[in-house]
Amino acid sequence: MLPKIIVGGGAEREGLLRKLGISPAQVMGFEGSDGKVDDLRHWINFGVNVVSSKPEICLFIWDADKLSPECQAILLKPLENTAEKVNICLTVANENGLLPTVLSRCVVTNLVTEEVDQRKYWKEVMACLTEGPAKALELAETLTKEETEAALEEVIEKLKIGLSSGVNRNRLKVLKLAIDCLAILRLTNVNAKLAFGNFLISSWKLVKA
Repeated sequence: MLPKIIVGGGAEREGLLRKLGISPAQVMGFEGSDGKVDDLRHWINFGVNVVSSKPEICLFIWDADKLSPECQAILLKPLENTAEKVNICLTVANENGLLPTVLSRCVVTNLVTEEVDQRKYWKEVMACLTEGPAKALELAETLTKEETEAALEEVIEKLKIGLSSGVNRNRLKVLKLAIDCLAILRLTNVNAKLAFGNFLISSWKLVKA
């Protein structure tokens, strides 16, 4: 199997693993954001030895695009020599942060692009934030509780991905509103249509301001 580069934007790690069909218990991880050459060399050698006896284990280098060029160079030989024996995944916000020699040894899976293609509710929510309360209440009225939760999940994921390219105060406020609304729907018996409608109208006010 070829090593994988997973482009996940700002997605949470648990959600990313869920999309890949991998249990957290199968993951042996290394933090790329504060990786050191000696630490990475020791980790990769140890990980390859572990996988030799436990092939179900996956080696994940989180935020691999934040590794220094020197650290990335440490990966070249393991990526090339252990591909048939070890499942190695490099997660990145942007694959362009990796050396070309690393990219050439891996296959890129762009979960951000896949999510955009599969998104069902994002355009409808954006229309509400443009057109205002009447459109917001109309959408809220047409969705079931389960659809409302799915719509909020899409909004949260989309806004979190956007934060990887820049921080906007109103984006953060809308993100918090979406998270709070989803929590209320899942933890209480509140009227889902009313709660979602209030979220959309509050978000419209923030965008309009």
